[in-house]
Amino acid sequence: MESFNIFYSVLKYIPSPIRMESIIVGLAVHSPLKKFSHFYRIKNTRRVVAFDDEYNKDFFKMVMDSLAYDLDYSYNEYSESLFNDDIKRFSDIEQDNFLDTRISYLANEFQFSPIESLQTSDSEVKNDLENLQKMYLYYDRPKSERITKTEVRNLLSKQLNSYHLAHITKSPKIYDEFGGNNLYDYQINDEILVKAISFDYKRINQLSTELKNVIYDLKQLNTSNISKVILTRNDNLEFLPEKHKLAFDNFKIKIKNIENVKNLKIDLIPLSELEGTLNKTKA
Repeated sequence: MESFNIFYSVLKYIPSPIRMESIIVGLAVHSPLKKFSHFYRIKNTRRVVAFDDEYNKDFFKMVMDSLAYDLDYSYNEYSESLFNDDIKRFSDIEQDNFLDTRISYLANEFQFSPIESLQTSDSEVKNDLENLQKMYLYYDRPKSERITKTEVRNLLSKQLNSYHLAHITKSPKIYDEFGGNNLYDYQINDEILVKAISFDYKRINQLSTELKNVIYDLKQLNTSNISKVILTRNDNLEFLPEKHKLAFDNFKIKIKNIENVKNLKIDLIPLSELEGTLNKTKA
């Protein structure tokens, strides 16, 4: 089963350069091997209206349509005879830097995140594309169809595999104090731990329990060989209930306190920033 990479980037809408608050409004994906590229746009634009009371419907649609024109391409055996214009416009579809050349010009209100990659295969690519949409265009789906923590961990695994890291251990032998659960999902180069967490719990009590456990485990962590912990979180936090947002803010404060006490770097990031965070560590 041949594996190949999917490259992706998340589009954020930032109406105010002063506040720098953002909402995810699109997802660009590209597979050089499969000659495939697509821009998935937000469907639930009511979220955008609620986020920005000065939202310009016509301007927003123009930007979305322009990105679809620049990015939507799916090669098939009839393409050359039927869509010569597309063949010319997408002559670089097999290049790894295709996505970068198509999205790097955007700035100000619309900004793409640094390009990420994940490793997939013919049998898994459909589910992986679905999970990326579920991850980043989260509110386009009913609650029963939103991404699960297991699916988030699966995306995390595929992203790490696409980086071809020299030393990576899945489910490292770092257990809770009762010797039961593995506390972290991955260990990289023996010194970096990675764990997926979520702030999207229906009940604040469930979220509170999860965050307390993470904080407790960080306090108990033996840091003699560990220099960094990366906590990958769900994006889409702009529409969390107020109690959940408060929990998120308090969690960040407690993490900072642990960093100071244990001389440990703790990064709390969305999955779309994982590779950039690892690259900063190397530097």
